[in-house]
Amino acid sequence: MLKQLQTDYPLEACGLLAGSDYLATRLYAIDNILHSPTTYEMDPRQQVKALLEIEALGERLLAIYHSHPQGPQTPSATDVAQAYYPEAIQIIVSLEEPAWPVVRAFTVRDGRVDEISWMVV
Repeated sequence: MLKQLQTDYPLEACGLLAGSDYLATRLYAIDNILHSPTTYEMDPRQQVKALLEIEALGERLLAIYHSHPQGPQTPSATDVAQAYYPEAIQIIVSLEEPAWPVVRAFTVRDGRVDEISWMVV
């Protein structure tokens, strides 16, 4: 995930994490069709293909991730407004210092943002 986001810097990059039992085992890097440093929109074909594969494998969408090339480390107002999958964790990767990414995870439900803990295993 970090390699993809750093490679696409200074543009926002995005993707999905899938798995089961709260353990992400699959990453789906998805193109940002807006090619923007401040916003993203997932390529709809790639997104649908990934979601169909996740379902076919009997897994579930666990997280949606994207970068904030210039910060902040929290979901923007746009991120909150476009949180269309409230069951999925929102992972924000701030690349204000590209060599030192800051990764934070949040739930976004009904406009409410709560930071959650996570770990890499």
